[in-house]
Amino acid sequence: MRWPAEPKTCGRGNFSTMRERLCGIVAGIEGLTRSLLAEPERARAAYPALLLLLAVIVWFPSLFAGLDLANPDDFYHITQAALHHTPEDVAGWFTRGYWAYTHFEYRPLTRLSLLVNWWVAGPRPWAYHLGNVLLHFLCAWLVAALAARTGAPVWAARLAGVVAAVFPPGKMAVDWINGRQDLLCGVFLLAGVHLYLGWMQGRSGWHLAAATACVLLSALAKEPGAVAPLFLATAAAVVPGRRSAMQRVLGVAVIAVALLPYLWMRLHAWPMAEYAQQNAPQLRPLSVSVTWLFKDVVCPRAYEVVREWRSQGASLPIYLWTDPRILLEHIAFWAGLAILLARQRRQLALGITWQVALYLPVHDLYWNPAFKHYRYLPHLGTAWLVGLAAWELAAWSASKMHSWGRPLVRWSVVAMGLALLLWYYIGQLDYRWPSRQMVRQGGPKPPATFGRSLTGPGRPQFDEGSIYPPGERPGDTEP
Repeated sequence: MRWPAEPKTCGRGNFSTMRERLCGIVAGIEGLTRSLLAEPERARAAYPALLLLLAVIVWFPSLFAGLDLANPDDFYHITQAALHHTPEDVAGWFTRGYWAYTHFEYRPLTRLSLLVNWWVAGPRPWAYHLGNVLLHFLCAWLVAALAARTGAPVWAARLAGVVAAVFPPGKMAVDWINGRQDLLCGVFLLAGVHLYLGWMQGRSGWHLAAATACVLLSALAKEPGAVAPLFLATAAAVVPGRRSAMQRVLGVAVIAVALLPYLWMRLHAWPMAEYAQQNAPQLRPLSVSVTWLFKDVVCPRAYEVVREWRSQGASLPIYLWTDPRILLEHIAFWAGLAILLARQRRQLALGITWQVALYLPVHDLYWNPAFKHYRYLPHLGTAWLVGLAAWELAAWSASKMHSWGRPLVRWSVVAMGLALLLWYYIGQLDYRWPSRQMVRQGGPKPPATFGRSLTGPGRPQFDEGSIYPPGERPGDTEP
């Protein structure tokens, strides 16, 4: 009787089998990589989930930042929203506007979102921060969807969404609870443009109606939403579609006309003379917006490298290269613009138009270069350009590395380069991971007066000293 031969556990034959299995695994990975690059729609369902996971991990520390008591806008805005629970009060936000403790505002949708947050989670600051993180994720996702709809390669569009999710200029808008206005405006504005392009490319008239509603909602969240027709006009001119030129113009006109009641309400809900008097500290001339617009169009992060030199009324930007990393980033950005100029002119035009349109709308109402959260909306266009240029460079590099052997090796090198780009941005967010105790208690506890007013509903008056514990108010000195 002959026993069956036992499998070899060592020796050259076993190593040969292991090598064959390893080669099979590598071949399978290469096949998957090829199929995903050739058919990017296969990963369509996984992309939103992975982008959400990335956004939550990167911005997780912001959930436990608490209220910004050094600048008590968080305290005031949330408290004033929480005081108004009757339908008449909420309707008044839309028909008359409201006082934001020192000045008049008309951003009723933002205020309504804070009230909904209060109904859902009460006086828990982490819940407001979570809302901001989720809105930021939606903005990044819509950047990717919009880039793909305008004709960008699908993987390039997805990379643009990932860059938008981790781009450092978004930090203040996401961290600061009152940055909700920029995030909410961005979500509805991007959704409105996306729907309009869908209608332009042959979808039903309901897409145009939904686009009109989204643009109006974006303006009700913050004023930059009112300039959507400027970007839509550019998109209608450069993006291919099935609608005729006249139909496209009429579509933009429908959205512009729908904004007229908003503009009338925004400009007449409060007497302009008193409005200007109350908002005098925020008023800025048009030249300020144009100056900073120029800086941010030519520099991805002008605030870190550009200073003003003024002489006899002239204002010139001076570039201060105090950080070699920022210098390299700007050189790479200019190189990226050159790549897009050669390979993706349409995307370059759309990205710059987005920046320009969202810098100019409220130059003499709320524009103030000192507040970094104003950078959020125009810098979505910057992230768009960075992501598309990085993908074009990656694809070009992969095509030039034929001598590197297997495709998996080439694309692994490219993937490492893209991961380094994202890590470079994430590292500049400068977060401190919260302790377990801080996570368990939901971040710093809000003041006892959070959510309450001294005079009740209507036109709340606040005692600013009640926000801070004794001795902790800014400017107080220890006894």
